[in-house]
Amino acid sequence: MDITIRGADGSLSRVLFGPLASLPDLAVTARSVIVTDPTINRIYGVSFPPCPVVEVPRGEAAKSLAELESLYGRFLELGLGRDATVVAIGGGTVSDLAGFAASTWQRGVDFGFAPTTLLAMVDASVGGKNGVDFRGLKNQVGTFRQPRFVLMDVGLLRTLPDIEFQSGMAEVVKHAVLAGGEYFELIASARPRRAADASNEALERIVEGSAHFKASVVGRDEREGGERRKLNLGHTVGHAIEAATGLPHGHSVAAGLGTVCRLSRRLGRLKVAEADRAVGLITDCGLPSSIAEAARLAAELGRAPGDGGPAVRQDGPDLRARIAAALTADKKRLGSDILVALPLGIGDVGIESIPVRELADFVMEAP
Repeated sequence: MDITIRGADGSLSRVLFGPLASLPDLAVTARSVIVTDPTINRIYGVSFPPCPVVEVPRGEAAKSLAELESLYGRFLELGLGRDATVVAIGGGTVSDLAGFAASTWQRGVDFGFAPTTLLAMVDASVGGKNGVDFRGLKNQVGTFRQPRFVLMDVGLLRTLPDIEFQSGMAEVVKHAVLAGGEYFELIASARPRRAADASNEALERIVEGSAHFKASVVGRDEREGGERRKLNLGHTVGHAIEAATGLPHGHSVAAGLGTVCRLSRRLGRLKVAEADRAVGLITDCGLPSSIAEAARLAAELGRAPGDGGPAVRQDGPDLRARIAAALTADKKRLGSDILVALPLGIGDVGIESIPVRELADFVMEAP
């Protein structure tokens, strides 16, 4: 199944399923450059089309102004012109960096993605958001510009470490709560914790359903003026958890989703039974559903916060204060309030303006 997204500028972005080896059918190799990380190059480099390959760091380290400048330098050395295609092969951080670099190089050149992680397949590669971090804050510098193509090869997920697969499942669960209906039931029935738990056909159904849902939202609201804000479900608190603990993005979003479900329940917006269904699905997929669980996992993994501070050892007032403080940097903040995506039911999410102080107070006392 191919999915098409029409950008605000009239450009078309195709999301299609097929093997990585079909990349030459999508980009002219003589005018292309591949951006990837060392691990992906080592595992899959033999399947890359014959064109220059530029390696960038793995993980969030790729999304810096220093790495962006370095990538621009390689573009210049390679003589990359306006007829070029930049192909990002890797996880979401690779596509975020490469997409932003392509969007701004010579005022914008063609680009496409071949995501290799579940998180990138269902989130970062679909929707046209490209960007880098700035001074420890996520995605502060970026663009809205659609890739010409996104090639999904779910077979690549077979080499994905379990923790990275679970991180991607957090976005899948988020989409299931947003979409409700058949897609929620599909994920509730499958609830894989490892790629090995599902067949390629099942993985394709999961990725296809998630990508189709996100693409439909983006097609109606590319620049996040209204409906697309709902895709931030779990991210307001999740990004703050990620910044304070160093926990992987997906795990942080899962804990943020569980937290905002409890907040919505307290505010009387979400019924207890619906909150329990959403939180239960998070848990069934092997993900943390609360700040306390996120802190325990971060301690087990030995993670350090994004600002380079001391590693998290336990939940407590100091950690909660760090999470509360991180809320103030959220891009959805409007003065003393912040726009929060609140679940109102399975398949029903609204946007509500909540005082930052009120949200911070809830973070200090939430499970």
